[in-house]
Amino acid sequence: MSFYTTAVAQLATEHLQSLLDDNAVENARLEFKLEVASKDETLKKISSFANAFGGSIIIGARANSSDGRLTDLPGVAAQPGYKQTIVQWCFDAISPPLITEVSDPIPVPAGGGKVCYVIRTGESDVAPHFLNGRKGIYVRTDEFSGRFEARLANEMELRHLFDRRRIVRERRSGLVTRARNRFTNYARRKFGSSESDHRTGGPRLDISIGPRFPASPLCDHGALVQFVMREAITWRQTRFPRLSGDIITQHESAILLQAAEDFSLFEANIWGMTFYGTQIDITDEGAAGIHTYQVAGYILAALRHAAHLLNFFGYQGLVVVEVSMASILGVPWLTGRNGFGQSGTASELDDDVTFSVVTSTDAMALQSANTPASHEVGRNLDTAVLRTAFYAVNLARFVDTDQSVDALRRQAYQYNYWRYQ
Repeated sequence: MSFYTTAVAQLATEHLQSLLDDNAVENARLEFKLEVASKDETLKKISSFANAFGGSIIIGARANSSDGRLTDLPGVAAQPGYKQTIVQWCFDAISPPLITEVSDPIPVPAGGGKVCYVIRTGESDVAPHFLNGRKGIYVRTDEFSGRFEARLANEMELRHLFDRRRIVRERRSGLVTRARNRFTNYARRKFGSSESDHRTGGPRLDISIGPRFPASPLCDHGALVQFVMREAITWRQTRFPRLSGDIITQHESAILLQAAEDFSLFEANIWGMTFYGTQIDITDEGAAGIHTYQVAGYILAALRHAAHLLNFFGYQGLVVVEVSMASILGVPWLTGRNGFGQSGTASELDDDVTFSVVTSTDAMALQSANTPASHEVGRNLDTAVLRTAFYAVNLARFVDTDQSVDALRRQAYQYNYWRYQ
């Protein structure tokens, strides 16, 4: 197999030798570096590849200064932790964060203990990628020197890059809208209301969680179905989401009906997004309204389960948590020892509310880890989502202090039958 078609993790000495034998020349997708470059220089090169056509950097390769032709592979000394360093740089210092592959040290053909490294990044659908600290947007071009270099993008190149990102943003919006439409269609079928009645099924809550930039599918449909059948968390002494019936397959998605309450829906799609929808009005012990701790508990359950799905996909990066409540105008919120005492508070003006919180896969995954540091990260994410949600529906007193939001979180854990962390 050639250098260009071999996975980075499988690159070996013979692949580098083939480039030397073929008199490879630097081009739009290939660059040779004799020495290990600085952080700034490395990030310029990597981001310029991602903003253009993708490509590879070979560290420890000597090229002719006039035409960029590979002349030797002297290598460099092995760099401890080099792979992890490059990956961390790309996550911390490029916006949006960039996923880059870095090879293990590859022995040079001449031996002697020297090695080469290959850094490879694909063309990014979420370009442009900025270098943090107002350092600009770099693209791969030979416009100025006859040699391909990382140069600041011009106006035309910027327009092209932003168009690429717009397409991905529109995809994410479309995925959320499609999931909500499916939930609405399920409500119409279940309750038999007219198509024009937006209050179908009464007050509803839905939560969508997924990559901020769904640039490409993360798995095939068959693998997705198997995951939905297999993976669940414990919630209210049962599995969540429940397998109350057969999995429904729709375009790009696997769906479960009655996944939590009697009227609820769970959807996962191949782009890495999960969607949790449920009815939230109840009538019990003579009181009717929205159960405060049920809403908080359901939000936290969605966050925990979505972390499992994103881990299954192997996705690392920024995540958007979008929460929507519909048909809530004037509906009282219920509290009290068993959750059924009326609070005397309701949404006074808004019938529907939608908000989003941006987090990361690391923050979501740490919620379930059993260390003090991870508990703090999980508490911060829970607090951000719950605080935004309850301020939005005229329930500020539940989240206006650290103590009150922690008490709400504790009640949500109790509602979910979880041990409080």
